[in-house]
Amino acid sequence: MKNFAQMTLLAASIAALSPFAATADSKHGRHHHDERRGEHHHKHKPLKVALWGDEFYSNDEAVKSIQIEQTISSMNKHHLDFTLFAGDTKNGSSLCTDQAIGQDVIDIFDSLNVPTLYSLGDNEWTDCHRTNNGSYDPLERLSYLRGTFFSDNLSQGKHPMAVERQGELGQAYSENSRFTKSNVEFVALHVPGSNNNLVVTAKQCTNKSNRTQADCDAATAEFQARNLKNVEWLQDSFAKARENGNAGIVILIQADIYFPFELSDGGYQDDFLPQLDANNGYTDFFNTLVNETRNFDGQVLLVHGDSHYYKIDKAMFNDDGTLTSNFSRVQVFGSLENSWIEMTVDPSSENVFSFSPVVLSH
Repeated sequence: MKNFAQMTLLAASIAALSPFAATADSKHGRHHHDERRGEHHHKHKPLKVALWGDEFYSNDEAVKSIQIEQTISSMNKHHLDFTLFAGDTKNGSSLCTDQAIGQDVIDIFDSLNVPTLYSLGDNEWTDCHRTNNGSYDPLERLSYLRGTFFSDNLSQGKHPMAVERQGELGQAYSENSRFTKSNVEFVALHVPGSNNNLVVTAKQCTNKSNRTQADCDAATAEFQARNLKNVEWLQDSFAKARENGNAGIVILIQADIYFPFELSDGGYQDDFLPQLDANNGYTDFFNTLVNETRNFDGQVLLVHGDSHYYKIDKAMFNDDGTLTSNFSRVQVFGSLENSWIEMTVDPSSENVFSFSPVVLSH
């Protein structure tokens, strides 16, 4: 988990003024898709959706309480349809108690007037092996989270909505979920930070931790099994979106899969792509996302947290160096910053998704 909180003011001003998704070209079949939208999608109303995650990190309980109240109050005033929470319900140096990762989180989600789709982060379980987190067994914490949050076909919140889940309720992969609203599919995938729980070096195994090699082998085995299910869920979700002729698809994860790379000036091709190897816990996810995006007519939006730096960009390129024009990425605020992003989803518009940051004063 990255330990800094920043905001890109330029991106904020751009996002507040206009949609941030370039008009896609005919290579993605957009002309045909737009005709279908004109004929069939006019009946779908625009949605207002809050994007947030990695929040309320203060160790001062009074400050934390004030920030929670401020954020919830702000969201409740915005007449939202639902929220997307990109993981990390606590900071990375506090205890992983049942209360901290369970009831405290339920109380926050239940304070909202609208439902929340929740994607698990690394601070809730993968990093709980750290001594300052209480030296918990991460796999036991993951089992607890699944049973606490994903034991029925409903989202989080006191006014939940129906969702489809991948795994048996409350069991493995039940956290992978999705629903469709206003001709856009919303998909939560369990892709957390900390290399997606893949442990490849002795340093990763024992850093800030009393883990044994057997513990780390178990972590890697968990990653390998879940990675296969994630790819399956991602492919199946795109297939469903194509079959339904959806105008767009939103993929919600926690990890900043691009960190620490700068993608401009050739950084995507020269730095980011070459490190997508067997030691990278996000390689299969990203390669699948690329393939599926290039074969989807609608807009694709990746929403994530992890680096606590508000950002909206076009973070995918074609093999010839041109932008993959129907793909956009949004990274939410986080850490000590409790601001959030209001996303407008309009399936009848060319870009489908537009954004406005809601910056809260301290």
